[in-house]
Amino acid sequence: MSNAVRGFAPRSLLRLVLIAFTLVLLPLILLVIQNGRSLDRVNLLAQDGIESAVIDTRRASDMNDLALEMERAIRRYAVLGNPELRHSYLRLLERYRLELDQLLLGIDGGDLGASLQQQLVYLVDLAQASGEQIRERVEMFNAFNSDTLALDQLTRAQIDGRIRQLREHVIQVRQQLWMLSAALGGASLLLVLLFTYLIIRPVRQLERRILSLGAGVEPDEKPIRGPAELVALGDKLQWLHQRLRELEAQKLQFLRHLSHELKTPLASLREGADLLLEQVTGPLTADQEEICELLVHNSFRLQGLIEQLLDYNRIQQVQVYQEPVVVLPLLKQSLEAHRLTIENKRLEVSLTLDNACPLADGHRLKLVLDNLISNAVNYADVGGEIRVEAHSEAEDYVLTVANTGQPIPERDRERIFEPFVQGSQVRKGVLKGSGIGLSIAREAAVSMGGRLILNTSVAELVCFELSLPRDNNKGIKDE
Repeated sequence: MSNAVRGFAPRSLLRLVLIAFTLVLLPLILLVIQNGRSLDRVNLLAQDGIESAVIDTRRASDMNDLALEMERAIRRYAVLGNPELRHSYLRLLERYRLELDQLLLGIDGGDLGASLQQQLVYLVDLAQASGEQIRERVEMFNAFNSDTLALDQLTRAQIDGRIRQLREHVIQVRQQLWMLSAALGGASLLLVLLFTYLIIRPVRQLERRILSLGAGVEPDEKPIRGPAELVALGDKLQWLHQRLRELEAQKLQFLRHLSHELKTPLASLREGADLLLEQVTGPLTADQEEICELLVHNSFRLQGLIEQLLDYNRIQQVQVYQEPVVVLPLLKQSLEAHRLTIENKRLEVSLTLDNACPLADGHRLKLVLDNLISNAVNYADVGGEIRVEAHSEAEDYVLTVANTGQPIPERDRERIFEPFVQGSQVRKGVLKGSGIGLSIAREAAVSMGGRLILNTSVAELVCFELSLPRDNNKGIKDE
């Protein structure tokens, strides 16, 4: 769009909308006014034409009747010689002359009109003749009546011609109205497109900035051009982007500091567990040795979790390997890591898996399973049940991890997947969670092309459902 159009845009969105409506309606208003005027002219012309046609037709018809009455009156006068009949004939003759003059004003009588006017002179002289002379000259009425009838037909023919001209004029006016309607309608359409562009362009710029914010990429740096309200909104979005980037940097700095602070006491715990396992302080019983092995194993696992915490915001950027993954060994590893808690809470664990394999990234699938098993173990009732089931559908591999326990309130069902958000339920494990496990699990599932949801259709159980693409090429045997 040219700079002239850009400069035309008002600084206020309200003013732009008002100008748009006014300019778009202006051609339509002009069209209505012009159509009204044209229709008024056509209506007046038609009314005058119809009125004159009716008058001329009636006048020509009356002249035929007058001609017959004149002939009848003069014939009776020639026989009876009554002066009243002569006066009646002259009155009829005068009426005929007046009607003829008026008719010739409305139509083109040509030679026929001139002939009738000349014959009227002879007919006036006929009234001065004697009865015998009238009887000899009365035959002139034959030609007079014939010319009068011919004038009637000429009048009707010219009236028909006028009607045809009026019809053609109406058709011409209608075509002009259609052309004018098309021109003004096109002008309105161009104005609509122009103002739509002036309004939509900055809105789409704002939309791209919002999408950039949601995707976590740098927004377009081009300034918003348009009404002041939209320009101000663009500036606020730019400020919001800068603010979010600052907050992101602060969060990453916090996580780095947190990792450093956690690694120091973790190193001491690992060193102490190693010394106990090496029996530096004295011999251990079999149970004590098993507990030390669990301490060492879980200290390594805690270190991995700390590193995963640092990678939380970069999980979408790490390459994902899609390959068939055997789920059962990963589940057993996750359950083994929580064996002491499972035994202390007297939880009954059941596994029901079919022979299919999902297409997934082994590391990320292990991360999802660890978080789901940890969640089930820590929130399950004492003496309750953990039920892990997996089955294949048309294109998906579906795995559910369910546990007995207090149902998740409806207000928490979506928020539990948000980072650092914990529900209102009380965690039954030894350690308080960070609220990041389910968020990491869902992001890992999405990055593998799957989804993780809370399945509320399972009665009396808290059930999480993981769906992943299914490997249709091969399966595994039940172990």
